[in-house]
Amino acid sequence: MRKIKVISSLFALLILTACSSESTPPAPPDEIVDEMYNGFESYDVAEIFAKNCATSGCHTGDTQAGGLSIENYTQLMKGTTNRSSGTIPNYGGEDIIPKNSGKSFVYQFITGNITPIAPHDVISLTQEQINTIKLWIDNGAKNFDGQSPFQNPSYSVLVCNQASDAVSVIDGDGNVVSSIIDLDFLQVTDSPHMIKERDGFIYVTLIAAGKLLKIDTNDHLVKGEVMGITKAGMIQISPDGTKAYVSRSSTSDPIFSSVFVVNIQNMTTIKEILLPAPGVPHGIALTPDGSKLYVANLTLDRISIIDAVNDEFVDDIVLPTHTEPMQAAISPDGNYLYISARGTNKLLVFNTSADTLITEIQVAAGPMHIAISSDGNKIYVPSMVGNVVNVITKNGTSWTKTNEISHPGFSMLHGSGLTQDDRYLYVSSRNTNGNFVPHFSVTGEGPPGTIGIIDTQTEEVIKFIEIEQHGAGLTIMN
Repeated sequence: MRKIKVISSLFALLILTACSSESTPPAPPDEIVDEMYNGFESYDVAEIFAKNCATSGCHTGDTQAGGLSIENYTQLMKGTTNRSSGTIPNYGGEDIIPKNSGKSFVYQFITGNITPIAPHDVISLTQEQINTIKLWIDNGAKNFDGQSPFQNPSYSVLVCNQASDAVSVIDGDGNVVSSIIDLDFLQVTDSPHMIKERDGFIYVTLIAAGKLLKIDTNDHLVKGEVMGITKAGMIQISPDGTKAYVSRSSTSDPIFSSVFVVNIQNMTTIKEILLPAPGVPHGIALTPDGSKLYVANLTLDRISIIDAVNDEFVDDIVLPTHTEPMQAAISPDGNYLYISARGTNKLLVFNTSADTLITEIQVAAGPMHIAISSDGNKIYVPSMVGNVVNVITKNGTSWTKTNEISHPGFSMLHGSGLTQDDRYLYVSSRNTNGNFVPHFSVTGEGPPGTIGIIDTQTEEVIKFIEIEQHGAGLTIMN
């Protein structure tokens, strides 16, 4: 920071001058400090926000309409905390997405692309002012020191958005969307479905495009792809990080009898593992030692066991008719296989030594992705139809459903994931039925997907945010 000669507060000056439409802030002195720009990169950006947004009764002081403060750069980057004025608890979200003005709420407001616009319809910016904000956002929404926000989060949450051909990246420290990875390659929807991270790359399946993508976590550029995986679905990566297993989407016709093995170092197909009978081989789970892969066949009511060393089919666990095994997960110690059974609305527990069923736990309708705590004693299962997160507690060799976590914004729950310390559970919602109605609707866009952030100590939703359309599979990147 440069040494100052004059210390003053541009914000205070701008607030005072905003009371008179005839007043214009003086030009900044030759030598300035960040307080004079309210932390923004330029005087022009600071002036626009201070005169039009951070005024009495709006987004400043104790008022902070919608839980949004624009008193300074830091406050703006926190986003909103009370977007619906309490109608939906802890409902907030980002207002600036660096390098993406088109998806930034602030820019959508000032261009009239959001409804309801009142009371913001009284704001009248010139085209030059609108362009100034757009350029600032698209250049990285930098602060006074020339730095873009959200550069070094302690962790990030990456969520597939099937109907938007995008991956929403959430800053874990602020729990706001910090960027959007564009995956729109086809003229029709590509449908990103599941995502995993390993060694500086993220891997994403595209249902409609039939691809597995390899994307650099630094620049979000595609570094490789494997084509020809029709209805590409779930992903499991081997413990040594050399290969990935790719199943089929649950939306597939029941005509598939294989899963793919991909070399993720050079992005080539190693093998297509053949299964005994066709169906929808969807949910997959790999033991921690990488020796055994379980493939849940949704329509065939069976779980195929794969020798993951030689990548060969071994045997089937045959389930009762209409079980519909949807998703699969392995306990951290490798001793238990968990299956969410869509047909019976149960969580099935198998031991992995004998591959036999131990117990069944009744859960709310439509169980989906499974998240397991690092000690294996908490299992979280979002229910798409029931719109709750089922909490199952393991005590020794017994399992009991101990809670259902609900929230008025939950709508068609889909994916789930725990932070490394098990403190926070992230749950995505499809919301393709539009049951959750956002406080602000964006012109030309359908119902947004959502993310619920749950404190696992209190088992309550501490924040609820919007993402792009149709939230699906997610992963947490440390």
